[in-house]
Formats: sequence, structure tokens, C-alpha cells
Amino acid sequence: MEQFCNNSCFEEDKKCIAPLYGKASVDFVKGKGSYLFDAEGNKYLDFVSGIAVNALGHAHPAVVKAIQEQAAKFTHVSNLYPNENQIHLARKLLANSDFDKAFFCNSGTEANEAAIKFARKYFNRNGQPDRAKIVTFFNSFHGRTFGALSATGQPSLREGFGSMPGDFVHVSWNDVEALKAVVNESTCAIMLEPLVAEGGVMTISSEMVTTVNGLREKFGCLVIADEIQTGMGRLGTFLGSEFYGLKADIASLAKALGAGLPLGATLMSQKIADSLKPGDHGTTFGGNPVACAAGLAVVNEITKPLFLESVKERSKEMKAGLTMLASKYSFLGEIRGEGLLLGVCSEKPVADIITLARAEGLLILRAGANVLRFLPPLNVSAAEIEEALQKMDKVLAKIC
Repeated sequence: MEQFCNNSCFEEDKKCIAPLYGKASVDFVKGKGSYLFDAEGNKYLDFVSGIAVNALGHAHPAVVKAIQEQAAKFTHVSNLYPNENQIHLARKLLANSDFDKAFFCNSGTEANEAAIKFARKYFNRNGQPDRAKIVTFFNSFHGRTFGALSATGQPSLREGFGSMPGDFVHVSWNDVEALKAVVNESTCAIMLEPLVAEGGVMTISSEMVTTVNGLREKFGCLVIADEIQTGMGRLGTFLGSEFYGLKADIASLAKALGAGLPLGATLMSQKIADSLKPGDHGTTFGGNPVACAAGLAVVNEITKPLFLESVKERSKEMKAGLTMLASKYSFLGEIRGEGLLLGVCSEKPVADIITLARAEGLLILRAGANVLRFLPPLNVSAAEIEEALQKMDKVLAKIC
């Protein structure tokens, strides 16, 4: 395979890849644990984790072994036949949550598409075909396919794509009165992220949790928890809804689930599954045996005794360090998030800070317009947390 130097690779990318991403001029060639290495031998502490995908870091031995062993057997058989890895993974996901059935797909947006379809099909099959309205929130992000994009509460992302599927209503995050005003007997579902990630690392209030749970009980509407970024241990609990006490009928998973391979899942209660039949939904590649083998390796690791306790400990250390930096640098503001999905508001341009951090050997990203987001691997060490904070201190000193 032809190799390019750092700048050449960046230029070649622009020549042949659709211009849909603002990519950095860096050529990563390998990763190990919490670190990535570029073609020039530079080392980067990775607190992006492939946007919350690499929950166990890079080249984790259990994941590598699982992928290699399954690839040597077969890589695909389709969903016309049972898939042993799917079954084992489904059992593990259900055993660690309050759901009864799993559907596997390829990505987060597909998991959310399935969740939307399953919710509406549930009411249709139960004699309420007009009960299709789904309430979501401004600043939310649920994916880029048309259904998931319609659910997403960021109008700028829908601009220029024509008409969107209907029956979606958006209200402000944590505005319980606005939510109460739109939820009624015609509501199909309330769809929300337990913690708004892409939209600014915004925590759900306890009042909002109580309100959502109460409306679900009062009107019999469903609750769809978008766990794409908050699930799989990211908040220190297996699912983010568990962390907040949010009661859900359907949950969507992806990102960390596949350990870097395309894999999503929609978990559902038995009553939702009972409303489905063959042909209602499907996928060619979803639940691929290699991806499910990797997913099983991830779930086995994060459900080991004390693993999630370690996530909570690292979270405390990271929060304490960010709080110290915010007290030192006046342009930093509120510390947001839970677990290892953390953010800090900045009055200075976030893009500049991210660029300087990369030059310092630290990879971070943004959330919303003015929030720096930190997504380290869930098995990050205390020493690596301290290293990241020291690098941030050096970067922020240059911004002043």
C-alpha cells in the first residue's frame, strides 16, 4: 500500500475523499492503549477515542483476539440464519440492562431509526395507528439519516435537505413545563439522550427525569433513550439512563459497542418485541459476526468487577483537574458532564485550543459551539489523566 508523509496524506485525502469533514493534517499509523502514533513517530494521548468509540483504547488484546478468531471462521452469513456471536452479545447486553430483546444494526443512526420505527409500530399494532408524535429536544443529536435527523434538535443540520419526515416536536432541554405542554394521549414517545453529548455536554436535571418518568406513566407513551454516547459504561454505569434513574422502553447503542467496527443495537422491552414480526425491519450487515465478536469482548471487559468503579474514580480525578484549570484560567467556565464524558466551557475559540492541544500531543474535541469535550478510553489510567491535565495546562497558558 502506498504510504504518504503527513502533509501529502492530507493533500491526497482532499483529492479523493468527499469534503464532509474538517480533518486535521495528521497521519496516524498505529495505536496502543490510550495513545496514537503518527507517521513521523509522534505520540498522542487520545482523549477523543474515535468519538467515544474506542472504550478500551487501541489494539486491546481481547478485542484483537476476538476479531482474528472470528475472521478466520467466516466474516458474514446474513440474518437469514442464527449468528452465535449475536446471541452471546444479546444475552450479555440484556443481562446488564432492563430490556428483553435486541436488534443489531450497523451504526447509531440506524439504531435510532429502528427505535423510531419500533415505537410507532408498537402503537399501530395495538390499535392506535395515529399515535406517531415523537418529542425530542433542541441541541440533541440522534444521527444523520432522515428519521434520526428529524429527531435531532439542531435545525442547521437539516438545512438544504428538503422536507423531513413529520410528527417530531422539539422542546428546550430541561424545560419541564414545555415538555408537559406537548406530551399527551397522542404522543408516541419521548426520545432523549440521558446526557446531551454533541450538543454541548448538557446534564439532565433531576426534575426532568422525574417529569419524563411521570409522563410515561400518565399517558402510556414510550421513552427512547439514545445511549449511543452515554451507554457502554461511559458514565460509570452500564447505561446512562441507569445513572439518572430514567425509565426507558427502548434504548439505542453504538459507538463503543463495536470496539471500532460498525455495530449498533436497539434494545427493547418485551411488549415492543411482541408487536414486531418478520419483515417489519431488517439489515444486510447488521450484527455482523466479526463486529459482534468484538462487541462481546468489549462488554466482557466493562462488566468485569470494579471496571465501572474505576471509571468513576478517573472521572473524579478528571473533574478535579478541570476545576483547578478553570480556577486558573478565567476564560474557562462551567465543568459539565459525568463519568468520562466531560466538557468545559470556554470563552476563547475552541478550535484554537484543540489545535494547540494536538501540537502538544493531546487529542480532544468540541461539543456545541463553545465546549471542549474529553472522551478518554474507559480504561484510562490515573497517570494518563494527570498527563492530559498537564498538557492542557501548557496549552491554556499559551491562549492567555
